[in-house]
Amino acid sequence: MPAPSPDAPPRRRLPATLLGALLALALVGVLAVVALERPDGDAPASAPTTRTTATETPPPVPEPPVSTIDRTTLTVPEEARIAEHTFWGRAGESYLVTLDVVSEKPADSEGWAMYLGVLVSCSPDAGAAGDYRGGTQNLRTGEQTTYRNQLLLSPSADGAITCDVKLSAPYDDVASAGTAFEVEASWRADPVDGSAAEAPTDDLPRTLAPGTEDTILSTSVDLTAEDDDALRGLTTLHLTACTVVNGSREEGQSWCREGALDEAGSTATLTARLELLAADGTVCEELAATATDPDHIDLLRHHRLLSADLEAIVPAEHCGTTARLRVDLRNDGPAPLVVHRANSSALLVGS
Repeated sequence: MPAPSPDAPPRRRLPATLLGALLALALVGVLAVVALERPDGDAPASAPTTRTTATETPPPVPEPPVSTIDRTTLTVPEEARIAEHTFWGRAGESYLVTLDVVSEKPADSEGWAMYLGVLVSCSPDAGAAGDYRGGTQNLRTGEQTTYRNQLLLSPSADGAITCDVKLSAPYDDVASAGTAFEVEASWRADPVDGSAAEAPTDDLPRTLAPGTEDTILSTSVDLTAEDDDALRGLTTLHLTACTVVNGSREEGQSWCREGALDEAGSTATLTARLELLAADGTVCEELAATATDPDHIDLLRHHRLLSADLEAIVPAEHCGTTARLRVDLRNDGPAPLVVHRANSSALLVGS
């Protein structure tokens, strides 16, 4: 060790107690290095670490897809709620809920027809706004009648959503009073993996004259906004034929002119199409189309639900920038046909 420079100030001596503490710390450091040194002289081993993986607590009820089916027997006049089930919804997600109800007026029951209304209702347990959809029809004696409809749910917060099906045959002053009949109701909730759109119903209710065909509902999605490889279109139109005075009322008014009434009713055909639209809005390709059989809505049937469900694959090289679901309706008369806003719907979803 070289001698101190004559110009350097004299060193101060550390107190004995402080010097001892520093020596002790240095010894601990040396021992730590020795303890970490591998016997073969390799680099010090890394200190062991404990990894903790954060696991999300599963929701208290199942997440979609979920489905339920239930059956009951009603006696006119009676109402009931069945098929209650709860699923977990997540904020920012969309869920497609589809309803399917089948019933039949027994062949040996009184009267020619009887009324049954159905409704699937979905409500978040947190109290946020829910939604519902269904329809009304007359069951003809010995003829199976199907109700189909659908809705989109987009919860604003995570939480449980409870759906059930309401059945209503409430009138006691009808020929079918006392009739017992079976009803099977089912609904299903599926997560929407891609785009989701619902057609506006601002132009409904409306009356379609005999011998005419027109587009009733339409909705579209931007193919550049989502990676949609497949499309599904679902629609239901709630119809009544102008067969009697005040038989087609909605929003406080009748949609049938008295001079146009015809007890022979209307024959309706629904056509649904999945189309691709070019940038200028013209149809450049039709992906899928389906049409119902001509359906006659006479005086005894009076109101009717017509539904369609179609799917299509979007080509990898496609012509359009937009996908559209278009729902057309033809009325072959002889009576005018009313398309109601309540329970009419058209949904387009992608995946």
